[in-house]
Amino acid sequence: MQISEPSVQQAVAPLWRLAFRAGFLAAAAFAVLAMLRWLTWITWPQHWDYQMFPAWWHGHEMIFGFAMAVVAGFLLSAVATWTGLPGTRGRPLVLLFGLWLLARLVLWLAPGLLLLAWLAEMGFFALLTWELGKRVWATRQRRNMIFPPLLLALAALCSASYLAHADIPRATQLHFAAVWMITVLVVIIGGRVIPLFTGNRLGLKITPLPAWLEYSAIALTIAIAALVALQPSNLPKSLLAGLGILGATAHLVRLGHWRGWQTWRIPLLWSMHLSYLCIPLAMLAFAAAQHSPVAMKNIMHLLAIGTIGGMILAMMARVALGHTGRPLEVPGYIAVAFALVFIAAIVRAVPPLLDPALSQLAWRWSAILWIVAFASYLVHYWPVLSRPRVDGKDG
Repeated sequence: MQISEPSVQQAVAPLWRLAFRAGFLAAAAFAVLAMLRWLTWITWPQHWDYQMFPAWWHGHEMIFGFAMAVVAGFLLSAVATWTGLPGTRGRPLVLLFGLWLLARLVLWLAPGLLLLAWLAEMGFFALLTWELGKRVWATRQRRNMIFPPLLLALAALCSASYLAHADIPRATQLHFAAVWMITVLVVIIGGRVIPLFTGNRLGLKITPLPAWLEYSAIALTIAIAALVALQPSNLPKSLLAGLGILGATAHLVRLGHWRGWQTWRIPLLWSMHLSYLCIPLAMLAFAAAQHSPVAMKNIMHLLAIGTIGGMILAMMARVALGHTGRPLEVPGYIAVAFALVFIAAIVRAVPPLLDPALSQLAWRWSAILWIVAFASYLVHYWPVLSRPRVDGKDG
């Protein structure tokens, strides 16, 4: 990563020196607040402003609010390392996350102003794609040119979500597709960092898998996302089921090759392996549940909470330490937080499948576990992310 002059570095507040700082703090805080609001609706539905359907708000905001803040924070920090160019900092970062925050506030406090929220979100996506894309293009990094199109696909799904805000079945399908699309990012980035972090920490040489297998894992996940979003007429259920089985196989091969069973003593590693495991588990369940929309909704939460929520928490924990010059160790309660997210995924997905009467209880306990996990992150990482690096370097 290119190092700025000390005078330039000191002129920028620590929070705005690299995107991971503001992105991770915003995401963790919103994870707690948004889930508290969802839990409040479950418990006291009479207090909701029904200008906006609760299910739409929850699905849209956990994807395009919570998850996208982390995606922005991670990608704009990582691209500085990938390209050697200075990362996004200062006023452009303030503008980026200001647009993100504006959309969140409008949808929460003034749900009738959907156009304003949409404009803010499209501005966020446009600025994020520009800041990432111009660095990748300047260095002609073909390997990383996949990210701008994926961001544009997510922007299209976000726009479609707004258009379908009054059509909950259609909006739900779009949100499912967005979950799969963010899973594509997990597949790509996880495929790079999980074996790297594991090998470095354990002193192992994890050889790369054949390129065709790596590309197949990515392509199968993209195919599922596209088919779920587009819902072409007369789409055979057997096709989606087959894609789920093939995808699960590819991801299990990847995961086995990364030797996750040797990481059980290291929370920053086993949390990533466990989160990635939820991808093939969700794909197998996805294949089996093609004829049950109710089951599909529960299964998607295994992916949304277990894979996306779990990987986000693990990556936020690891990246925040590494990029602020701190030892790669976490206290015991952060390790517990990693486990709580995985338990939240199981609690949300499995009991309602066994007995629909358990649904509300499962929703409540899953929300509580999630809140405790991300509140724990905030307690430990707020000073880490809001203060300068301990080694005096930039970032």
